[in-house]
Amino acid sequence: MVALVLADLKMMARNRQAIFWALFFPLMLVVVFGLFDFNGVGAADVAVIDKSGGPRAEIFLERLGGIEFLELEFDEDDPVKAMKKITDGDLGYLIVIPEMFDDPAAQAQATGPAAVALVYSTRNPDRNQLVDGAIRNLVSDIHSDGGPIVPAQLLTADVIQASEVDYFDNVLIGLLGLGIMTNSIISIAVRISTFRNLSILKRLLVTPLPIWKFFAAEITAHVLLALVQAGIILALGVFVFDGHVNGNLIWVLAVTALGSVVFLNIGFILSAWAKSPAAASGMGNAVALPMMFLAGTFFSTAALPGILPELSLALPLTPMLAALRDIAIDSEPIWETWPYLAALGGWVVATALVAVKVFKFG
Repeated sequence: MVALVLADLKMMARNRQAIFWALFFPLMLVVVFGLFDFNGVGAADVAVIDKSGGPRAEIFLERLGGIEFLELEFDEDDPVKAMKKITDGDLGYLIVIPEMFDDPAAQAQATGPAAVALVYSTRNPDRNQLVDGAIRNLVSDIHSDGGPIVPAQLLTADVIQASEVDYFDNVLIGLLGLGIMTNSIISIAVRISTFRNLSILKRLLVTPLPIWKFFAAEITAHVLLALVQAGIILALGVFVFDGHVNGNLIWVLAVTALGSVVFLNIGFILSAWAKSPAAASGMGNAVALPMMFLAGTFFSTAALPGILPELSLALPLTPMLAALRDIAIDSEPIWETWPYLAALGGWVVATALVAVKVFKFG
């Protein structure tokens, strides 16, 4: 028995790729979870429309930019469009600085108080309270010498009633994307690696079967499996755990199929570098796990530090989840998600070209 155990240990030691990935996973999970600020409320994206342009408005904007949890945007000049973005969930907050911001007392005597307008939705009450308090205190501090103006008149909050999205509904779509991604990457990588080790791929080259038909059949079979997998995940979430899929299910499955092709191509690429099925599985997990957390599967990418929220946009899972959530949760038609579909299409082309370039039959 001891000799058998020692023999097994020697065989595992020879498979250095498998050992590397086995040791790499725990370290990667620690790093990924350490990057998230689970105790924070996340950064708040704030669109600012300055109708004043005066010196006090400049001071206000300068000090506003010094608040760490606020990310200011100045490319919006239409309050109606900005409020539409807030309603749709594409923008967190809107600040409109009035024309008479520099002299609120004179404005109050002429036509009544001209307050700074702060607009937000009901989606994030904890963050709303934090942002409202910070901006209200800042406006009051800047106008502390402004004369007989009641502090409450310096800022008005316009709260938009937005449809509440259950956290589980977001997670359900995230789990759908996660399941498709991991199964597509790992299953095809392990399968092709196994075929290569058994010399099945080389044997296919000497058969009458066109090799492209073999790969087309593999991709088609895995896409069909992905659609079945998506149906099971959604059915379990909706009928057992009271989840909601508000949009068109056919469009959800169409995006699922497109995303599956991207991850299948990635699996083909990994299979070219893996020397064994075990190594292929480890490499597949190493690619899938960072995307699981960095693409917003379970948590908002706003909780990530530094430039990681922007870098997450470069991951193929990010546009897939964004399109799925727009369709399934917000009931958007599929053509409204064309930027995400274009990104997925680009990933399909890019990964296919790389897969063709690096693929090995032996």
